Amino acid sequence: MNSSNAIAYDNTLVRDVFNTLSIDKTRLPSSGLTAIGIPSFVAEWLLDKIVPGTGALTRTELEKVNNFVKKAFPRKDDRNEIIFDLTQGEVHKLIALMQVRVTLDQRAGVIPDPFARIPVINLNDCSIPTDLIERNKMLLRQGVWGKISISMRSDGKVEVMDFDPFQCSKVDLQAYANCRAKFTTEAWRDLLFCSMGFNPQHRHYSQEAKTWILARLLPLVESNYHVMELAPKGTGKSFVFENISSKVALVSGGKVTPAQLFINGRTKEVGLLGRHDVVVLDEVQSLTFENPDEVIGPLKNYLASGRYNRAGFQDVASDCSLVMLANIDLNEQLQPRNPENLVSNLPSFFAETAFLDRFAGIIPGWKIPKFQREMAASQVGLKMDFFGEALLSLRQDNRFFSYAQEHTQFNQSATVRDQNAILKSAAGFLKLFYPHLELTLMDYQRDCLEPARTLRQAIRNSLYHLDDEFRQFGLEIYAEIR
Repeated sequence: MNSSNAIAYDNTLVRDVFNTLSIDKTRLPSSGLTAIGIPSFVAEWLLDKIVPGTGALTRTELEKVNNFVKKAFPRKDDRNEIIFDLTQGEVHKLIALMQVRVTLDQRAGVIPDPFARIPVINLNDCSIPTDLIERNKMLLRQGVWGKISISMRSDGKVEVMDFDPFQCSKVDLQAYANCRAKFTTEAWRDLLFCSMGFNPQHRHYSQEAKTWILARLLPLVESNYHVMELAPKGTGKSFVFENISSKVALVSGGKVTPAQLFINGRTKEVGLLGRHDVVVLDEVQSLTFENPDEVIGPLKNYLASGRYNRAGFQDVASDCSLVMLANIDLNEQLQPRNPENLVSNLPSFFAETAFLDRFAGIIPGWKIPKFQREMAASQVGLKMDFFGEALLSLRQDNRFFSYAQEHTQFNQSATVRDQNAILKSAAGFLKLFYPHLELTLMDYQRDCLEPARTLRQAIRNSLYHLDDEFRQFGLEIYAEIR
């Protein structure tokens, strides 16, 4: 079904149900904030504080926002000016991402002081009071965006005096489920779609295309959920990951090091997989690993068990989901050139079946239309900071996986990994579409189980053609409701 045949989008219902947690999505594109590197979950929060309203920003509102940004958001080349102001006794206030780290001190009896980092102005060793850390423990993981007040101590060290976080606090999942109950399934799907930043009413977004775009949210709602998306350029693969939460880390192309992913041998600092809820490797068709054996081995272990180690370090356990995004070429019919083996043009380690088999599925990005300006959301959706936190809060709720187990049956065509992958994907779709768990078995089959099976079937197709071992199970995976 094309969106042109869909129900009208009800902005009033969204506002009535979610109130201050909703925002007119036309505000953000007209502000220009994301163009200067401010993620959506921060930008929407700011717009609602500085210039609340509806519709595209007026000239007066835009001027107000620009003036605020000039004062509050530093650029990298502002560092020396900020440091000079601090030496003159000024207290400087800025809006930025801040992280806190603690390094181990080898001297016996010495308890190391934590230090704060403000990457945008390359400040890496600021002192910070422990009470600020106690109130904002996420500073110790991936960091938090907020309003930071800094000054300079008499010994010349920069100190964080105060910190006011921007990100949404813990979400009441029962209240969220109660809100879902006030929408039809189609209206709720369109709300999720709009909240991601896409226009659910655009004629090019079919129901199938919407499903695969919404599938990008599965790694947020499911812990240790590992998935690929293969698509031509321009479909907006990385957009939601860049903008939804600081708990999601995006690494674009280039070289990936063991220290970056796992543990830094020099500083003993835990890497991305241990600090974030989702790690996204973008442009993996051009990805190279520094010391490949030191990356692929631990990565395979992590994908299978949720644990990893490097020589000389204890195991690190994590519930981080791993997403790999890649561009692929299509033929004249806009289909993959090698549909039997979708990973054929990716780096060689993808063809190792022990690695590939550990992914839950492949999102068919070639079924998603290329993004154009008019395909951006123009309705009222959920604020990105609340939306991201709501999705991430669903990760620990096991009721959805139990539902999937109870209502799914497999035959001998499905391996144990096939079954686990399909059940996790189906549980993820349940969390997205039915967080109140009110649905029929036909709803479950159509909206959750069938797309989950399709995701995994793409993995099976490649495994079947790469390794004779997998041919004993047949090509098709069968999964049905019960």
